[in-house]
Amino acid sequence: MKTYKIAIIGGGPAGMIAAIAAGQELNESGKVVLIEKNEILGKKLLLTGGGRCNITNLSPIKKILNKFQNKEKNFLKHAFYTLNNNSLLKIFEEKGLEFKQEEKGRCFPVNDDANSVLEVLKEYLNDFNIGIILNSSVNSINKDKNEDKNTYFTIKTNNETIQSEKVILATGGISYPHTGSTGDGYKIAKNFGHIISPITPGAIPLKVEDNLLKQLSGITLDDVEISYKSKNACVRGNILITHFGLSGPAILDVSNYISKENHDYECEYEKNEKEILLENTIINIDLTPDMTENELNQKIISDSQSNGKTMIKNYLKYYLKNRFIDFFLNKINVSGNKTLSNMTKKDKKKIINNLKHLPIEIESLAKKAAMITCGGININQVNPKTMESELDSGKGLYFAGELLEPYGPTGGYNLQIAFSTGYLAGKSAVSSLNNENIVMTI
Repeated sequence: MKTYKIAIIGGGPAGMIAAIAAGQELNESGKVVLIEKNEILGKKLLLTGGGRCNITNLSPIKKILNKFQNKEKNFLKHAFYTLNNNSLLKIFEEKGLEFKQEEKGRCFPVNDDANSVLEVLKEYLNDFNIGIILNSSVNSINKDKNEDKNTYFTIKTNNETIQSEKVILATGGISYPHTGSTGDGYKIAKNFGHIISPITPGAIPLKVEDNLLKQLSGITLDDVEISYKSKNACVRGNILITHFGLSGPAILDVSNYISKENHDYECEYEKNEKEILLENTIINIDLTPDMTENELNQKIISDSQSNGKTMIKNYLKYYLKNRFIDFFLNKINVSGNKTLSNMTKKDKKKIINNLKHLPIEIESLAKKAAMITCGGININQVNPKTMESELDSGKGLYFAGELLEPYGPTGGYNLQIAFSTGYLAGKSAVSSLNNENIVMTI
């Protein structure tokens, strides 16, 4: 039976960086193993950012932390400062990979290729002689004691049984189940007594049954604001109109709020991939977020006086993209061939109300297209300075990545969570080994 000092379950970004951090810190060849159920490492990583890999966000760490609620913010703080966004990029830059910054701090490799990120991680794994076991599903993990009453973990896979002094769970959530994220880590954590907070799919495109809207597929509505029910569920960003409805960063972010109200995941995700059907679910789009309704009203009055012969459909080019104007006017039942001077008060009110609050009814959430999992292992039971379980039953068990409760908006925040928590877990596991000086005699 093979024995290791540290075993990492899950070969995604969190698991790989945990193995790298542990291997570097331990500096003992062949004592760290990475177990992955797929035939390759980083299967889901290759899909992130549309295959481009939005590896992180380059905003200051304080600003990044403010994207999270207080509970999650306090939990992530130590991990984010242990491996911040700039330190993360340096790890890759040392291997020759360069990066570029795009809108709102989004960061991508200059070659727009997620595979280049994966190749660097694999190179580090090789550098530190990390054992890699592929095509291996973990069926169970049990905690035992040897003759000297030192604890160790027995890990049973579909192929073999191994033993390790420390275990890092980095199995991911249950989004994109075809990449191997099928909720295995939640079951293992529950067996050690951990509470799993409500789990819902997140970052989901929205399906809309509106043929006129879908005919505009490919149009982007830039820098608009979407609200769902309240100002607490309000997101600003870009919307992409697609052949099935709506996508784009702002839509993916607001979908998290909609999903929470309409669905809970089951761990047996692969048995339940149906769409989440919605009833009377409306989002409102503010197409002119930098102007108040009163400012719009005053501008339209002024423009009507100075340019009264301008047709409404031409005037709206100041606010909307050309291809979107006919859809907008058709939806609010206003003739675009009227001139500004002939526009009625009712017409003006409709235009202003809908520029600020354009309602779109959402038919369903395409659950199988969910990009992240919202919720997970309750962080009240995890030490934020080490990522180790705080339960007596879980001492020596660490967590990293999407398996944990916190999640962020689109824009590189979720991969930063994965890398920061994984890095901290790997270093902490080695530090714990050194402090406890455990010697396995199995």
